[in-house]
Amino acid sequence: IIQDKENFMNKVLVVKAHPKSIDSSKSLQIGKVFIESYKKSHPDDQVTIRDVYADKVPLINNENFDIWKKFKFGKDFFDLPKDQQQLMKGHVEWLDEFLENDKYVFINPMYNLFLPAELKQYFDVVAIVGKTFKYTEKGPVGLLKNKKAFHIQSTGGIYQGKDNEDQDIGDLYLRAIMKLFGINDYQSVLLEGVDNFPDQAEKMLNEASIKAKESAKVF
Repeated sequence: IIQDKENFMNKVLVVKAHPKSIDSSKSLQIGKVFIESYKKSHPDDQVTIRDVYADKVPLINNENFDIWKKFKFGKDFFDLPKDQQQLMKGHVEWLDEFLENDKYVFINPMYNLFLPAELKQYFDVVAIVGKTFKYTEKGPVGLLKNKKAFHIQSTGGIYQGKDNEDQDIGDLYLRAIMKLFGINDYQSVLLEGVDNFPDQAEKMLNEASIKAKESAKVF
């Protein structure tokens, strides 16, 4: 985790979900432009970078599922036995980090029309009833108000637009999970077609980077 400042106006959590290095990832290259522009435009904000590949998202498995389910449906962490607290410690730390931020930036590639599994796993850890949303008679209601989200993604093909409606399931899911949490201010830079049109890839990357730079100034 990389943190910039102790004194800040807003807290921004950048969630990186890419196994590659920045040299071989257009998503990360656009993300770098966005982050640098944001820091320059918002010098009093704190930016935290969480890499879900390097930092290893806590697992939800047979060992901790029943405990996790109790916690998810209202069991207080400190009411759990000490051994169960230890098992769930990582989950709580990741959840608390998510909750304490004001803005979120998600950076990922598209994998087979969806998000990387590690990013979906991340949302499973932070999608907690009573923390990020609650159930009501009228359906789920988000608990995170006045927050923002930004999605940066690169894809080899074209999945947006009227001729490809609903093919980018990952961006649709991310938008939906943010709405579930109560976050309706959702923006994105989606670089598409870099494999379909390799001769235009550099131009498209430059255009996406410019959009990211300008978007960061007002995010």
